Amino acid sequence: MRRFCTITAVLAALLLGGAGVALAEPTSRLVDRVTDHARALDAGEIVQVNEAIERLRAEDRIDLFVIYVDSFGGAAPQEWAESTAQLSQLGSEDVLLAVALHDRAYYVSIADSFPLSASTSDSIRSADVEPRLAANDWAGAAIVLANGLRTGESARGSGAVGGVPIGVLIVGGAAMVGGGVYMQNRRRRRRAGAPADTGPTPPDRFGGVTTDDLAYRASAALIEVDDAVRTSEQELSAARAHFGDDAVAEFSAALEQSRADMLAAFETRQRLDDDQPEDEPTKRSMYGDIISACRTADERLDAQAEAFDRLRDLEARAPEYVTGLGSRLDSITARLPGAETGWTGLQGRYAPSALTPVSGNVEQARQLLGAAGAELAGARADLAWPGPAVAVVSGRAAEDAITQAETLLDGVPRLEAELRYAATRVPGARAEVVQDLAEARALAATADPGGLAPVVARAEAAVTAADQAAAAAQPDPIAALRLLDEAGTALDRGLDQARADQDRCRRAAGALDQALLTARSAVAAAADFIATRRGAVGSEARTRLAEAQRHLQQANGSDPVVALREAQQADALAQEALLLAQADVSRWSAPRSATVGAGNLGVDLGSLILGGILSGAGSGYRSGGGHRRPGSFGGSATRGRRGGGGRF
Repeated sequence: MRRFCTITAVLAALLLGGAGVALAEPTSRLVDRVTDHARALDAGEIVQVNEAIERLRAEDRIDLFVIYVDSFGGAAPQEWAESTAQLSQLGSEDVLLAVALHDRAYYVSIADSFPLSASTSDSIRSADVEPRLAANDWAGAAIVLANGLRTGESARGSGAVGGVPIGVLIVGGAAMVGGGVYMQNRRRRRRAGAPADTGPTPPDRFGGVTTDDLAYRASAALIEVDDAVRTSEQELSAARAHFGDDAVAEFSAALEQSRADMLAAFETRQRLDDDQPEDEPTKRSMYGDIISACRTADERLDAQAEAFDRLRDLEARAPEYVTGLGSRLDSITARLPGAETGWTGLQGRYAPSALTPVSGNVEQARQLLGAAGAELAGARADLAWPGPAVAVVSGRAAEDAITQAETLLDGVPRLEAELRYAATRVPGARAEVVQDLAEARALAATADPGGLAPVVARAEAAVTAADQAAAAAQPDPIAALRLLDEAGTALDRGLDQARADQDRCRRAAGALDQALLTARSAVAAAADFIATRRGAVGSEARTRLAEAQRHLQQANGSDPVVALREAQQADALAQEALLLAQADVSRWSAPRSATVGAGNLGVDLGSLILGGILSGAGSGYRSGGGHRRPGSFGGSATRGRRGGGGRF
């Protein structure tokens, strides 16, 4: 669809109004130690989290599993996390961190028999993990949890704040008061044996440059910018004495900012030169900071060089400059009567809202031209005395006022042309929106209108408002076109989303029959196995089967997308129930070849007990603690778990 594209500032309101909510992530068996369904981490952060988890495993033989999802789907964080822990068969030395970004909720699940005390694990969770989640530091939350489990203490509880020792902060505050003492005492405030933790190292901006060459470039940049600042100070001093403070105000501000950048670069170099060594990546990053700061400062000074040169050039030809300004002032002043007539005509033809952008332009231009005339008169007098330098300063003030007045006067006829053009575009834009509205209404009638109906309602209201704006006695064509443009864009988005939803439903419906077939087969197989061996099957296999049957029943709903997800969940739970039941039976020990007697035709007593015929539903073998489940990460069977969490 072709749109009038010059006015798009207010699109966000309609677009955001059609935004959806986060979809719940069903619990499932964890395959990897870092599962990021919510795309909370980038590739580098995933590597960092995995490294922290590997250190924990190597040093303490503790496994940490982390999962990020959009939503727990209304379930309590503990309920969702415990269900995931059970499905993943986490054991006594396995810890789970579950985070729902959209819900702003989390839970840390730990086995009751975990070697770390509940008070310590709660301290790590509340003091280290939760603050990082609240700050959207998703990777940092997992890393501090792994580090806390490895060291057995909270970073804050060990006398540190945010990973920095409290003593460092106290001395650092005193150093800020002391000002210049900071650099001399800096080495005494660092943690012994290691440089301060500055977080993840940023990407190397000079990948193809050796560290030695980078150090040379940083030193050369410091020398160059120091020379440039010193030279600029001398030139500014001379210009201030020659032209006055007002003429060099911009130059002075630029010099002060460049001096601040230069001093920051020198401070970074001092940290590199002290007796506290930095590792290679940190050193390269600091050299890069020096080069960037020096480059910024130097470019800012270069940008002022042209203005300095122009000021000197104007002094050399001051009489011609002042005369030219007089001619230009006369020319712009002559436009005032025509501009006033044009403005009066616009007020009679268009609505006040259409003319707001240029309201007051003519009067403001008149005032600016008056001020320019006064400055120009002063410039003419200054040519005789005190001389060209002062005349140029007054001339520049007059020139700025003339330029602004010209811009204001140009705005009136430009807006008139834009209003005429917008009026010619309104009928075509309206026809396109009406066509899209018809398609949206038809699509909403054949599908779930939940996401499309509000967009249709807003578009209908926008068309009505646009008709009123365009057909009024004093119209506002730009406002009408803006309303139609916003409505059309929102309809485009809504139609695209509705078509995508329909496609997703069609694909889900196509896969649903197969998913239901496999789910029913898996549930039936698990049910038959457990029913015929119930004397040996424990509660966990039966629980998985009950859940599988519940999800299978919910898979008969009208929404094919939801039904497909429920069928797949039923299939997974049924397979797990069968595996658990088979494991229980394999551990069941029955009397070998026991029989009831010669009169029972050789019936196997063990088979009767295994099938639950003699033992009954309430007796016989039940799976006990300590066994390992097949296919798990090596943890023992999930029993009682503790932990904590909530919203962040």
